[in-house]
Amino acid sequence: MTEPRPARPLRLLGRDFAGFRRAVAAHAAAGPVEVEATWLGLPELQAAVLGPDAPDADLLVVPADWLPALAAAGRVRSVAAYVATDPPEGWPDAWSPSFHEGVTWAGEVHGLPFHDGPQLLFTRPSLLARAGLDAPRTWSELVEVAGALHGPGRAGTVLAGAPDGHNNVYDLVLHLWRCGGDLLDGDRVTVDSAPVREALAFLRRVATTLVPAHAHDLDSNGSGEEFAAGGVGVVVNWAGYAALAAAGPVADDHACAVAPTHDDGTPTTTVNAFWVACVTTACAEPDRAWAHLRHAASAAMDLATTQAGASGARRSTWGHPDVLAAQPEHALFEAAHASSRPLPRIAALPAVVDVLNELVDAVVWRGEPVDPALGTAQRAVEALVGAPRHDDLEAVR
Repeated sequence: MTEPRPARPLRLLGRDFAGFRRAVAAHAAAGPVEVEATWLGLPELQAAVLGPDAPDADLLVVPADWLPALAAAGRVRSVAAYVATDPPEGWPDAWSPSFHEGVTWAGEVHGLPFHDGPQLLFTRPSLLARAGLDAPRTWSELVEVAGALHGPGRAGTVLAGAPDGHNNVYDLVLHLWRCGGDLLDGDRVTVDSAPVREALAFLRRVATTLVPAHAHDLDSNGSGEEFAAGGVGVVVNWAGYAALAAAGPVADDHACAVAPTHDDGTPTTTVNAFWVACVTTACAEPDRAWAHLRHAASAAMDLATTQAGASGARRSTWGHPDVLAAQPEHALFEAAHASSRPLPRIAALPAVVDVLNELVDAVVWRGEPVDPALGTAQRAVEALVGAPRHDDLEAVR
């Protein structure tokens, strides 16, 4: 009698980050499906999943920002039918509504939350105490505190200036929203606006006066490492980097809080940039792929994600006593998500992000004149987006 052929491993593509590697390994070890993962740098991952050829993979771990483009290109499957008939444990209330906004539109679900880490304020209590300063509550206070802490051997704050379309663009969008603007103005993507100018001016001022000299070389991971090494006084960064701080020289001298507010005390709207796991249309065994996604999204495996060094997305993980004992910043996640939103869910978003990436690099880091840079960026996004379709607009609202 012929033995049945063993099921082949599912192939996964994701970003090369130690926490992701360990989390996926933990999920696979405890789950029904063997997973064979390939890990790439962020630009290489974007090229692999959004380039001219469809990714040769069954599963993707990608930024939720890419889902509209992946769905429009026919590269990821809707899992709405699976969610309806065999939902993940606790769906949907086990997750903050902010995640559902990022993965669901037009009646379809395009992936499940994999890794979270809202933007938080990081401070060094001993530095503040020696300088006679309180932790900043507003953005104006943050700039003042960073200026007071900036000096030889230590930067007041840090920006991740590497032109990879990640933190440099998220920083621009955060401050664009803070300045009262938005990427979408009615039915068009607007880059050449007064709020964008104000946001660029703010970032340029910080980049030239308050950050490490090598900040332009730092990606998001590098910026987290810079704070963890003790080279930064105060910063707004992703919550996941608190784990780095807890394992580094500032282990006993760091604190987290929700992001600074507007000067009048109203909450700042931060960027909800999280990572999702999704099933590709190239996957020949979507039932097995869903079995893995559903398993990985369970309470036990989401907790394992955090224990592996990434950051789980379920409310149960955020409130787990072991997690709170080791990483007390998780107590802030619910409040942080209540004042967050995703980038616009339009298919052209990755290409628009590329334009914004060049804009920030030109104006903030290379010091080029703002008017021609904004004009170039506006023409580029108009060439990409054109007149949006009605269904695109409805998806964004």
